[in-house]
Amino acid sequence: MSTLAFIPARSGSKGVIDKNIRTLDGIPLLAYSVHIAQVCNEHGLFSDVLVSTDSLSYLEKIKNTGYDNKYLRPKELASDQSPTIDAVIHALDYYAKEDKFFDNVMILQPTSPFRSLNLIKESIEILEANPLTTCVASVFKLGDHHPRRIKLINNDGFLDNFCSDYKEPEPSRRQDFSPDAFIRSGSIYLTKTHQIINQKLIRGSHVRPIEVSEFYSINIDEEIDFYMAEALINSNKYKKELDVFTKLKFKYEV
Repeated sequence: MSTLAFIPARSGSKGVIDKNIRTLDGIPLLAYSVHIAQVCNEHGLFSDVLVSTDSLSYLEKIKNTGYDNKYLRPKELASDQSPTIDAVIHALDYYAKEDKFFDNVMILQPTSPFRSLNLIKESIEILEANPLTTCVASVFKLGDHHPRRIKLINNDGFLDNFCSDYKEPEPSRRQDFSPDAFIRSGSIYLTKTHQIINQKLIRGSHVRPIEVSEFYSINIDEEIDFYMAEALINSNKYKKELDVFTKLKFKYEV
């Protein structure tokens, strides 16, 4: 089965200006997703890699990766309100005009820079082995942020349980909370092309999870996230996970 690696990277982010090309350890954030997609492409996991951006300057920032497709997303599909699904459909139409078609699309968001070849390979295997699955999405297991620990402020100004049917014991430990709760990490969304085109849906009704570690769940959205990611890179704890980016680091040092 053929899979397109789709990397959405519109310009004009407002929270962190030009977040997608902000440097992380000397490398544009976008380049991390491009690089791992290229590695997977070399291993036959992807049939092609497409960066969907509306900015030529973004493409210039990632030229060190060897990416050379000049495809640009229309400006009307690159606003704050533009849903990703419309950009994906536009990209598929672009390929269809060249008689290129894909069974699946994997969305690799630049704000989740850390992934492994094995993680992507396993995601594809899960989708192919489960015909009823509409999407494979990466998830991260919640610990201290379990829903049963979430509070709201009631009308009297006191903290109350967000889950109204639950009374939190005192003291409480995260081991006491069940069932396990997960949140989508944003690192991987793998979906079937026919669902995107016919239903205009990315996840659909039967989403199968692939659990990722805390490291692979890093999602860069605010300024502080860059500092946290830099700290992880500069520590020795995740050296093995970062080995896949060694060649990328060299490309931006020369």
